[in-house]
Amino acid sequence: MSNFTFLNKKWPNIAKLGNQAEKYLHSDSNASMLKMRMFGEQIIDYLLAALKIEVDRFATQDDKIKRLRNTKINQSIPDLFDIVRRYGNKANHEGYENKKDALDCLVSMYKISAWFYILVTKDTSIKPLTYKVPKPTVTKVPVYNIEDYSKEKEEIKEEHIMEVNSVKEEIKTSTGIKIDDKVEKEVEETLNLNEAETRKKLIDIMLNDAGWDINNKELVKLELPLENHKEADKKGYADYVLFNNKGKPVAVVEAKKTSVDPVIGRQQAVEYANTIERDYGVRPIVFYTNGYEIYMWDDKFSQPRQIWGFYTLEDLDELFFKHKYKQDLNKVQIDKDIAGRPYQIEGIKRVYEKYSNGYRKALLVMATGTGKTRTVIALTKGMMEANCAKRVLFLADRDELVKQAKEDKNSFKTFMPEQISCRFTGKNSDNREATLYFSTYQTMINYYSKFSVGFFDLIICDESHRSIYKTYRDILEYFDSHIIGLTATPVDFIERNTFDLFNCDTEDPTFNFSVDEAWSHIPPYLIEPRVIDSTTDFLRKGIKYSQMTEEQRRQVDEEGYDGNEIEFSKDALEKKITNKDTNKFILKTLMDNGIKVGDYLGKTIIFAKTKGHANLLDSLFNEMYPQYKGKMTALIYSGIKDKDILIEKFKTEEFPRIAISVDLLDTGIDVPEIVNLVFAKPIYSKVKFWQMIGRGTRRCDNLFGDGLDKQEFAIFDCYKNFEFFEMNPKGFVPKPQKTSMQVRFELMCKLLEIYKSKRQANICDEFIGKLKRDILDLPSESIEIKKNRKRIEQVKKEEYWSHLSEDFIKKLKLEIAPLIQWIESKENSDAIAFDNSIYRILQSFENDDKDSMVKVINDTMEKLARLKLNINQFDGKRELVKSLLEPSGWENLSYEKLEKIRIDLKDLMKHKGSTIGPFIVMDIKDTSGVIKEISAGSVLYGANMEPYEKRVKTAIEDKLKDQILIHKIRKGEKLSETEIEGIYSIFGEDFVYSIDELSSKTNIDKEDIVGIIRKFVGVDEIELNKMFEEFIQKHHNKMNATQIKTLEIIKNDVGKNKGISFAALFGPPYTSFNPNGVDGIFGRMADEVFDLIAPFKAIYIS
Repeated sequence: MSNFTFLNKKWPNIAKLGNQAEKYLHSDSNASMLKMRMFGEQIIDYLLAALKIEVDRFATQDDKIKRLRNTKINQSIPDLFDIVRRYGNKANHEGYENKKDALDCLVSMYKISAWFYILVTKDTSIKPLTYKVPKPTVTKVPVYNIEDYSKEKEEIKEEHIMEVNSVKEEIKTSTGIKIDDKVEKEVEETLNLNEAETRKKLIDIMLNDAGWDINNKELVKLELPLENHKEADKKGYADYVLFNNKGKPVAVVEAKKTSVDPVIGRQQAVEYANTIERDYGVRPIVFYTNGYEIYMWDDKFSQPRQIWGFYTLEDLDELFFKHKYKQDLNKVQIDKDIAGRPYQIEGIKRVYEKYSNGYRKALLVMATGTGKTRTVIALTKGMMEANCAKRVLFLADRDELVKQAKEDKNSFKTFMPEQISCRFTGKNSDNREATLYFSTYQTMINYYSKFSVGFFDLIICDESHRSIYKTYRDILEYFDSHIIGLTATPVDFIERNTFDLFNCDTEDPTFNFSVDEAWSHIPPYLIEPRVIDSTTDFLRKGIKYSQMTEEQRRQVDEEGYDGNEIEFSKDALEKKITNKDTNKFILKTLMDNGIKVGDYLGKTIIFAKTKGHANLLDSLFNEMYPQYKGKMTALIYSGIKDKDILIEKFKTEEFPRIAISVDLLDTGIDVPEIVNLVFAKPIYSKVKFWQMIGRGTRRCDNLFGDGLDKQEFAIFDCYKNFEFFEMNPKGFVPKPQKTSMQVRFELMCKLLEIYKSKRQANICDEFIGKLKRDILDLPSESIEIKKNRKRIEQVKKEEYWSHLSEDFIKKLKLEIAPLIQWIESKENSDAIAFDNSIYRILQSFENDDKDSMVKVINDTMEKLARLKLNINQFDGKRELVKSLLEPSGWENLSYEKLEKIRIDLKDLMKHKGSTIGPFIVMDIKDTSGVIKEISAGSVLYGANMEPYEKRVKTAIEDKLKDQILIHKIRKGEKLSETEIEGIYSIFGEDFVYSIDELSSKTNIDKEDIVGIIRKFVGVDEIELNKMFEEFIQKHHNKMNATQIKTLEIIKNDVGKNKGISFAALFGPPYTSFNPNGVDGIFGRMADEVFDLIAPFKAIYIS
């Protein structure tokens, strides 16, 4: 007989499930756990009904368990439900076979069902309440899999609803689930409903998930007795002590009640760790938990922090290995062959210093082309060699960027070939052998929880921006790892949330090296553009019949268009209308004026406006230049088959030479050979503008032959983008975008306020139901939701909704609305956007805001006009849509009318076309084509020397007639007395400049003749750069980042001022680092620094 037979009297549905689960116990434990999962999902509804707790139909099992935790029932009950939920999830997702765990599920559900049955029926005849382990069945049990589980769940749905309703009815006519206190206590004791026990089981499961076998007495010791704990003759008992394979304690786990904040157990755990360290000579890692939240404290090396799972044995062994063998990051030898430029070394040093000071996150901001990837490779190599990192995860938002970092020329494969690397795709999600993992955020978000929380030691986030914060933050929160963000976005345009994500103050990243610094460096690290304004009348003004010449109008008429309908602004070009002749002008301008490499146009990217625009440019090019036989261009945008192969060919092969792209090549692609960029679209974002410019800024040596390096690249600006940014230096800065789900939640909160003030109780109830559904839809497994669990549970309490105070609605808007963004809504995005349109109309209508209402209605009519009304899905709704395309369709508005429109059409909004009406393709002769070079803005220092300085320089060089001597002065080499006398000799009657005059002009003492001459002939920038680089590379392991930064400032001072006064080293900006200037900054190394710059010392007139 089944242990669950007693349930047949009241609830035969779940009695059957219990019976079946027992039959599967010995033959198919996974099926048994699936049955128990379903059992738990059924009986919890009965219990909630008995407790008169209403839950939304979308509530998950986890949501329901959380509701039980806010009741006064024995708290082991929700724990037992959670145990079965966790095992059931493993059975449902992993095909989990474990007879012991399946038996745990059976016993847990038996306890709950027996307890609940007695409380509801008051029938104690089912005693003695002991669970008897079922014997193996002789008859063959049918195969039961996950598909069967889903099917059965649906089949018993109606019966389940009836049984829930019967519980509700019974409770109405009874005293509820309250029985005699003595009987209740006896039942709880007999069933061993002990919260400490159930909490222990929850922790056991979490430890098991981390690979710890609770039954292995060698590795996991429970209630470990500790003699003389805290004081003589006092004994303590540590809840869990975890040991490694050598018998050394590696962790102590302190458990508190689920209802108690786990932080309360921290000090107790530390005291246990003290005693264990005394007894075993090893200090264990401290964990403290309440079965839900887990905290970790490696108290000799870092601060306490919340983590999202226990460390595995391997994780802990690796942590202890680091404790023993890791080196001081501040003394790590940085591989100068990977990242030897001073700013790269400084950036690495800044990160190392931050990590050494206990911080776990850092943000590097470096201009495109300055070697972010090489910098982070050198940083990674240093951490690995210092035993501070074993496994590293590199994340980027596109496959091409992942591939580039993994195996291109300047990649991990090139500089760290000895490491085992893995391109993580999901198909190889069980790979744990590699040391370097490479993945897109999009892939890793689906698999990160398959790794242990301590698996990675360093996570590198390429192109760190808001999308990471919005969508992929869970990855970074889950892993207990050092994290470094990389971005080329200028500091002024990085959003606050990105700084927060990497624990940096706003506009203060860990390290910043801007494009201005790269361009002004001597010699420059990046190439500056030459900008060509390349526009026509149509590109400047749009295609407007009213502004056309007579000849153009005649052509429009001949093509059969109504001139009154041809009135398009320039923003509509390539979206609603295109003109072939205009695009031919763009292509011809490029081919006639673009930089060539060899016999062909150099590598070029054309940034097109839309995919259709890109296709047209490609077609027109092949029509205009048939001699290239179609091999000159390549279309590269999302949706193009084998685009990765095309990108690789563009990067490495002679052809294609022109990549025509839509958004895909704006960022990330590393092709130093690019010498032409065509901005064939308007740009309003300053961030995107710089990203696009960055495609051409990389240096490329020997591009035009031996010794003939890339000196410039050309930008063909077809939409006057440079003029726009001259007038709008920051561009159009978009407001931080909220997700459509969050917007809808906020709109519903506002409408709830409106209808509450108007005392429309029925409508308020509808919005309360909708808001509750969104709250229940919050993904319980998301780390952001877990972090805010208490806040969410608080607002679920019914008393708040029944009173609906202003403070509560404010709480929903300020605290809960931002969490709604974590609900996945991609598949319903059009429907949710339509909800928002209707809710905005409703808000304007109720507030009597006619101007706003007309605007939103017009926007909504525009969306409705794009619907494909000819398809079958609109049968029965077609006339409604047509009526709403007329202003009269929006008359006599009411809540009921708008709500019906919303419900009828929201799920049809996904059937939209890309444009309203037909796309117009014309071929009208464009006029007033302009091709002229314009100022690009920033220029390298020294390009605009004063005429006087130029004249003196020329006169000195002509008079000395000794280029070797001039080179020695420029390099800072020591001159002989004969050479110095030779310099003085030029200042005779026939030399137009006197020593006194030049001394006065330069403010350099006339006794320092070499310093005066150097002020005009300058410094050998290459030699200067080499001297400082060699000095930094030699001494960097005993210098900090501030000292490296100071050397960079000194070097720039020498180059810019063509010499340096030692007195200047004790004033600003050096005193901003240390009040004692260079002496204070460098300490004992100061003499070596002075020796370094002594050749360029100038004696200034005091």
